[in-house]
Amino acid sequence: MMVVLYHYTTRYNELYTHQVELPFTFDIGKYGVQLFFMISGFVIFLTLNKTKYTQDFIASRFSRLFPAYWVAILLTFTIVSIFSLPGRETEASEMLLNLTMLQKWFYVKNVDGVYWTLAYELSFYSIMVVLFATGIIKRIELVCVVWLGLMTAAWSVENIFGIHIPNLVKMTLLLEYGNLFIAGIIFYKITKNEKIYHYLIIFYALFLEYLWHGQLAFLVSVYFLVFMLFVKGKLGFIAKRPLIFLGSISYSLYLIHQNIGYVIIRGLYEANISMPSVIILTPVLVSMFIATVMYKTVERPGLIFIRGAWKQSMFYRRMIAKEERETG
Repeated sequence: MMVVLYHYTTRYNELYTHQVELPFTFDIGKYGVQLFFMISGFVIFLTLNKTKYTQDFIASRFSRLFPAYWVAILLTFTIVSIFSLPGRETEASEMLLNLTMLQKWFYVKNVDGVYWTLAYELSFYSIMVVLFATGIIKRIELVCVVWLGLMTAAWSVENIFGIHIPNLVKMTLLLEYGNLFIAGIIFYKITKNEKIYHYLIIFYALFLEYLWHGQLAFLVSVYFLVFMLFVKGKLGFIAKRPLIFLGSISYSLYLIHQNIGYVIIRGLYEANISMPSVIILTPVLVSMFIATVMYKTVERPGLIFIRGAWKQSMFYRRMIAKEERETG
C-alpha cells in the first residue's frame, strides 16, 4: 500500500500532474520496495530450508511468480493500448519479451514500471539456486559476509575511484540491494539458531544501506527494527484476517496497480471528477478488486496446478526413483 499510494499521489503528479490539489502526497512510499526485498530474503531462505531438490525450488518459484505475472502483463498491455497512457505504452514485441521476465537484460522496456523489482528477484533466486545446488548454502553466513564485502568494493569503485560499474552487472550480482536480501536471510537464521555474529552481519548490511542510499537508510533502519520485533515474536497481534487477506493479494496488487491506476485517474479527470478522495480511492479499490479476482482465479489455482503437474511429471518421478535406488 505504501507503493500504491506513492504511485497514485507523488509519481502520478510527476508524470502527468494532478488537476486537483491532493490533501497529501506519499513520496516515502517508493521505499516500500526495500522492505519487499528483505521479506524475499527471509521467505526464500525459509523455502530452501524446506526444499530437498533444486528442481523443486525452481518449480515452486515459477508457479509463484509467473501465472499472475503473465495475466498482469496481458491486462496492463491491453488497457494501456486501448485507453492510452502517454510515455508508458509498449510495442507487442516488447510485451512478448516481458513474458519471460528477462526484459531488463535485453534493454527492453517494462510493460509496467513496477516490474523492475522482479529482475532483482530473479537475480536473487538464481544466486540462491547456485548456492543450494552446490551445497555452499550450508555456509550462508560466510557467503553473506563475502557478498557484503563485494558490495563494499563496488561502492568504493564507483564513489571513490569514479569507475562506473554497468547497471546489468550490479543488478545481476545484487551489488546495490543485496544487503537487504542478506538481512532477510540472517533474520531467518536468528529464528533458528541465534548467534552474536548474526547481529554483526545485520549491522554490516545496514551500514551498506547508508553507503549506497544515504538518508534513505533511516527508513530502512525502521524496517530492520520491525524485522527484529518479528523474529522475536512481538508482532503476532497483526495476524488479523483483513491484513492476512491483503497479504494474500499483495503480489497481484503490486503487478497491476500502477499503469492501470494511472489510466483510471486520467479517465476520472476527463469525466470532470475533481474530488481528491475519489481520484485516489477509486483506483485503489479497482486495483484491489482486480488483484482479488486474479488471486482467486489465476495466482492461487495456477500455483496449485503447476506444482501438482511437476509432482506428476515423468522427470520428477525418475528423479525420485533414482534417489531411491542410490539410497537403497
